[in-house]
Amino acid sequence: MVAALFMTVGCIDIPAMNGLIDRIVPEESRSYHDIEVWSVEGDFAPDPDQDDGTVMKAIEDMLKHPLQFQQAAQNLSWKKYEHTFVIESEWNARFVMLLLSVNYDIAGGSDPGEGPAGTLDISIRDPNGGEHGEGYEMVTWNNGISERPYLLPPIYGIWTVVISGSGLEGMGSIAYSGDYAMKVESERLF
Repeated sequence: MVAALFMTVGCIDIPAMNGLIDRIVPEESRSYHDIEVWSVEGDFAPDPDQDDGTVMKAIEDMLKHPLQFQQAAQNLSWKKYEHTFVIESEWNARFVMLLLSVNYDIAGGSDPGEGPAGTLDISIRDPNGGEHGEGYEMVTWNNGISERPYLLPPIYGIWTVVISGSGLEGMGSIAYSGDYAMKVESERLF
């Protein structure tokens, strides 16, 4: 058919030829589906290597003056939590998105409405060592974090997320607590 067209016309119009070929051999259709790659939840806590007296003093101060908890929390250092997830090369993903939620509570469920609620530090590293995180920030009561998106490049391999924030564990969580939830969504070619 192509030879007959060439012989009658004398030359081949490339765009017309592409259209003809597409009709004879249609392009393979691709179907992508969104998938949840990974999710995790956790509670923030003081660094276990610091002096217990400092932690106990901070808890006492928070219980006495719950609306001034941030002054007591500034004297504490916070534990770092490391998590990993994998993006597989056979997915042929065009995007990767990490969604972060952080929640803080103080004694009696009081919500001051404004001002600092807690601190957050996040680092997102791709398999090649590239940094994609926001770093350190102060989270306020009136501007919380609910499914904050981090759009990441579709780099295949093991990703590492390190997160820390303010919050007490055990009995201290009655006075002041902080928790986080993360999930990673991507797509997969089927």
